[in-house]
Amino acid sequence: MSAATGDAGPMSDARPLSYAAQVVLLAAAYFAAAQLVMGTAIPPGYATPAWPSSGIALAAVLLLGNRVWPGIWLGAVLASVTVKSSMAAALLIGTGSTLEALAGAALVQRYLGNSQRFERGEDVIEFVAIAALCATIASSVAAVTLALVHLLSWSELLVNWWTWWQGDAMGIVIVTPLILSWSLREDASLRFHRLAEGLCLAVLVLGLTYLIFSDGVAGRLPSLPLTFAILPFVLWAALRFGQREVATINALVCAIAAWFTLHGNGPFSGMPTSTSFLLLLAFMGTVVGTGLLLNVVISERSRAIQALGRALRDLKEEAIRDPLTGLYNRRFLKDYLGRELIRAKRNRAFVALIMLDLDHFKRVNDTAGHQVGDRVLAQTGTLLRDHIRGSDIVCRYGGEEFVLVLPNTALENARVRGEEICSAIRGECNRLNGVTASLGVALYPDHGASAEALMRAADRALYEAKRAGRDQVRICARDFAKPRSSRPRAIRERQ
Repeated sequence: MSAATGDAGPMSDARPLSYAAQVVLLAAAYFAAAQLVMGTAIPPGYATPAWPSSGIALAAVLLLGNRVWPGIWLGAVLASVTVKSSMAAALLIGTGSTLEALAGAALVQRYLGNSQRFERGEDVIEFVAIAALCATIASSVAAVTLALVHLLSWSELLVNWWTWWQGDAMGIVIVTPLILSWSLREDASLRFHRLAEGLCLAVLVLGLTYLIFSDGVAGRLPSLPLTFAILPFVLWAALRFGQREVATINALVCAIAAWFTLHGNGPFSGMPTSTSFLLLLAFMGTVVGTGLLLNVVISERSRAIQALGRALRDLKEEAIRDPLTGLYNRRFLKDYLGRELIRAKRNRAFVALIMLDLDHFKRVNDTAGHQVGDRVLAQTGTLLRDHIRGSDIVCRYGGEEFVLVLPNTALENARVRGEEICSAIRGECNRLNGVTASLGVALYPDHGASAEALMRAADRALYEAKRAGRDQVRICARDFAKPRSSRPRAIRERQ
C-alpha cells in the first residue's frame, strides 16, 4: 500500500529547496508528534503505548522516497535529546528509528505493492506483520542504548524493549494507514445524508469511548466488558465508509483510550503497568485490526461483485453480438422482434422490417479472399449503423444478410429508409469491392402478425428484388404475406 516512489537517489540541483523543505517539515512533524505523547512516556526508555512518530516516519518514506531519511533521523534525535538522553544515546536512537522506517518501507513495497490503500484482506495482515517486524529494529537499538547508559536488570530491559516495540508497532499500524489514506486524491463532495451519517457515527463512537475510558460509567456497570460496545460502531464505519474514515475513527478511539489509561482512568487502570499496557495493546489492536480488515474485505467483495457483473454483461453481450461486425446476431433478433411485436400490438403501432442481402458478395470471396470479404461485411455493418435511429436495431442475420427492425415506422418511411441505404451502399461500391445491396421491406401487421411471418414476408420481398435485377428495394405485396412453402431459399442467387 505504498506510493510508487522508492529511493529517489542523489538530490537534484534543480530542487534543493524542495528537498530541504521536505526534510525540515518531516523532522518537525516527527518531533511534534513525539512531544505530544512524551508526557505519557515511561522512563528510562520513554516508550508509550503508541508512538505516532513511527507511523509518520514510515508514511513519509512511502510517499516521498528513501531520500527523506535525514528528516526522520533529525526528528528522532531531537526527541531523544529533550528527555535528557546523552548525545550518543540520542544519535543511536535516531539511527534505529530511521532504519526502522526504511526497512518497513522496503517490506511494504516488496509485499504490498504500490497502492496507498489496502486492496485485499491479506494486505492488512501482512502490513501488521511488517509493522511488528520492523518495530524490532528501533526497540532493539533502544534496548542496547539503554543497557549502555543505564544499569538495568534483564527484566527491566525486557520491559523497556517490549514497551518500545509495542509503541512503535502500534504507531505504525494506526498512523501510517491514516496518513496514506488522507494523501489520496478523492472526491471531496459528499451527499448530505452521507455527511450526516458520518457526523452521527463520529459523535456516537467518540462519545461512547470517552464515557468508557473517562470513568463516566464507573461504579455503575462493569467497565471492562463495556469496551466491546465500541466494536459495533467500528463495524458501522467499516461497512459504510472508506479506509480514510475507518482509519480516522480508529486513530481517535485509540488516542482517547491511551490518554485516559495512562492517566489512571478507564477499564485498564488500577493494574500493574505491564498488564495495563497489554490490555490497552489488545484493545487498540482489536479496534484497528477489525476496522481495517473488515473494511478491506467488504471493499474487495464489492469490487469482485462489480467485476463479476461486468463479466456477465460482457458474456451476455458476446452471446448476442456478431464478433465480426459488432452488430446484434440472429439470436438477439429472434428475442427482440418477438417482444417488439407484442409491444406494437398493445400500442397499435407499426413495425417495419428490412432484410438486406449483398449482391455479388460470393465473387468477392472467391476472387479477393475471405479476409477482404470480412472487411466488406464489417464496413457494411458500420454503414448500416449510421443509417438507423436510436430506436432501431440492425442485425447480421447470417452470411452477407442483414436485418433492420424499425419500430413505429410506416411502410412509406421504411421504403425511403431502404432506398437511402441502398443508395449509400451503391455510393460506396468501390470501397466495398463492387458489391451492391438488394432489400426487401415488410410491415407489421400488414404483411405478418408474428415474427416468423414478418421475416418470411421480408425474405420474399428480398427475393423479388434479387429477381428483378438486384441493387433495389422491393416492398412485400399483400398476397406475399401468405406462406409459400414451394419456394426454397436456395433459389436466391448468391454472386
